Amino acid sequence: MNRRYFNTFYQLIRRDLFVFRGEYWGRLIDICLMLATTVLVFRYFMPFFGLDTNYGPFILVGGVASFGFFEVIGRVGQLIADLEGERTITYTMTLPLPSSLILCYFGVSWAIQSMLVSSLLLPLGKLLLFTEFDLEKISFFKLGLIFLMSHLFYGFFALWVASLTQYISSLSHLFIRVINPIYMFGAYFYSWQAAYQLSPVVGYLSLLNPLVYVMEGMRAAILGQQGYLPFWFSFFMLFLFTILCGYKAVGRLKLRLDCV
Repeated sequence: MNRRYFNTFYQLIRRDLFVFRGEYWGRLIDICLMLATTVLVFRYFMPFFGLDTNYGPFILVGGVASFGFFEVIGRVGQLIADLEGERTITYTMTLPLPSSLILCYFGVSWAIQSMLVSSLLLPLGKLLLFTEFDLEKISFFKLGLIFLMSHLFYGFFALWVASLTQYISSLSHLFIRVINPIYMFGAYFYSWQAAYQLSPVVGYLSLLNPLVYVMEGMRAAILGQQGYLPFWFSFFMLFLFTILCGYKAVGRLKLRLDCV
């Protein structure tokens, strides 16, 4: 990327962050409330129904890993509405950047905004669980890598979903048919090892779900490697899914926007 391209790309991101600044605290409050209610219910109420109290840190890390997913998916509707309506994206496409980079900018911008919201969830989790959440187990190097890669994946996954969605009215089908199954079978409520113990076929099939690598990689980085997929395997598989989603999304959107 030459200097002119980099500067234009940077200014687009900066513009989005300036707008996002006005939304930040509202989004942060929403996502913190979601995490707090989830952790409090699973840690302090569900043990009365036989759930292990150690499930609290497990579900906490799942929440930290996954809430950015819904933060980014919300951007899909905005992009589809623009494509159906005013098509302000066509102005952006006239900027001195290759069309592929302009489309990639959306994924990167969404990822950065999602990271900014999700970055405070782990300290909140520590306050909710106190001594049950052991910070000494955390590999901050691995956590930084998987946190960054997870949100980049979310950004480009959302861009890919947007490329598949023709009309704003289709969003309800999108959540029911795509988002919900990926989330429910994405190792949020259970580990990959549990899926494999249920059935090796189920375990291997679940490896087709990229959210599994987000959850397993994040838990390996925060809770320790034992009981989860190898961290570097999760990281590189997530990297491959990010590249694949970005490639497919850019190709489909370029056709839709008649880019040359």
